[in-house]
Amino acid sequence: MNRNTNKNQSRNKNRRRGHRPFKKQIQELREKAVENSNAKLEIIPLGGFSEIGRNSVAIRADDEVIILDLGLMMDKYIEYTDSDDLVEISGRKLIEIGAAPDVNILGKLKKQVKAILLTHAHLDHIGSVPYIANKFDCDIHSAPFTIELVRRMYEDEKRMPRGKLVAHDVNSRFKIGTKFEVEFIFITHSAPQTVMALIHTPYGKILYANDFKFDNNPTMGQKPNYERLRELKGQIDYLIVDTLYADQPIKTPSEKIAEEMLKDVLLGTQSRDATIIVSTFSSHIARIRAIINVAKMMKRTPVLLGRSLFKYTDAAEAVGLADFSDAERVPYGSKVRSYLKKLKNPEKYLLIATGHQGEPKAILSRIVDQNLLKLTDNDMVIFSSKTIPVPVSIANREKLDAKLRAKHVRIFDNIHVSGHGAREDHRDFLNMLKPKHIIPTHGNMKQLNAFRELAEEVGYKQNQIRIIKVGERVKVA
Repeated sequence: MNRNTNKNQSRNKNRRRGHRPFKKQIQELREKAVENSNAKLEIIPLGGFSEIGRNSVAIRADDEVIILDLGLMMDKYIEYTDSDDLVEISGRKLIEIGAAPDVNILGKLKKQVKAILLTHAHLDHIGSVPYIANKFDCDIHSAPFTIELVRRMYEDEKRMPRGKLVAHDVNSRFKIGTKFEVEFIFITHSAPQTVMALIHTPYGKILYANDFKFDNNPTMGQKPNYERLRELKGQIDYLIVDTLYADQPIKTPSEKIAEEMLKDVLLGTQSRDATIIVSTFSSHIARIRAIINVAKMMKRTPVLLGRSLFKYTDAAEAVGLADFSDAERVPYGSKVRSYLKKLKNPEKYLLIATGHQGEPKAILSRIVDQNLLKLTDNDMVIFSSKTIPVPVSIANREKLDAKLRAKHVRIFDNIHVSGHGAREDHRDFLNMLKPKHIIPTHGNMKQLNAFRELAEEVGYKQNQIRIIKVGERVKVA
């Protein structure tokens, strides 16, 4: 009897024993977990736990549920959508490929979701909203800048939100349903109006702190709301916390340092006749504003090239965060091509372009691949960013850098400081807040274990630190 015959007999035997298709078994387990749960307060991870990306978590209090963030796993999303073939972009497909939070984990609880709360405007926290949020009959709540971004994302996808888009000021407090009261506590990060979400329930408090840094010299906006965080000392039952750089034994530098690094490169380098291109995160409004300010010091006209740069800066203007009237903006690829072809004296401009991760379809790669500008010796490309350490981004940047080197272009990399706190920021945070239990998130196992070691250093016992995976539920009360 050959191996294939054995396999077929095994399959038939499993069918006779009542085995069901794998997906059906998983769905039944999800529904059974919901039905059998007798906890009054429960944390249900939907994405971003023991992984980096697609950040999302549900919190259930009795028969009511809220969802915090609906992000994308950016490397999986880019790898899927950068195909030359037409691809299906839907909530179902994005969940299937692991690019979006698995909201199917909620099973019958989907009908009990009262609100979606978004902490800030990065795609690994809001990127799935247009594809998944309409599975729930509820409103979406966030700070004004994030709400404005979400509104534009729906427009781009030619979709309408099922519920209302509700903007709340940072450091505000509001009720959701009968079981939840939410505080948006302002914290510094690399996107404007980032908040930590403090969830008050009759059964305890959960603080969702994903993402954050402690910047005492921000170049835009206020300092972190230390006063409120100190008031909460010892009151938090569970802290869900970003650990992306928990393995780095530093305090993350202020954004003011990145501003000085940009000045040092742009004002301190021989560049009088050079074409200069700077690429950075479109969501980093403070950084974009700093680049424009340096361009004006150089007596160059700043130009924003690319759809996402236009969308984020336009949203910032719409909510009164910043003014970009002193920069030219060229949003679409066809217009960028036409604009650059007509640009007779590029040395009189400072070009700010999308594509710092080497994305093949972004403006910077198109400038290089399609020769939209003639780049030669002594021209400069400045990456005011860090390459995201995932295979697709590393490979894309290596390809782009090789093409730039072939043209003898000067490359300035990592002119950047992170928006995420590091080990010593985490130490200060734990000492400031003294939460009863901790769930580290937004990290791989190296980073999660580094955070656990730090928590033990400051006095936490192993049973107070929960490293969990997507779908692994935590009963709080």
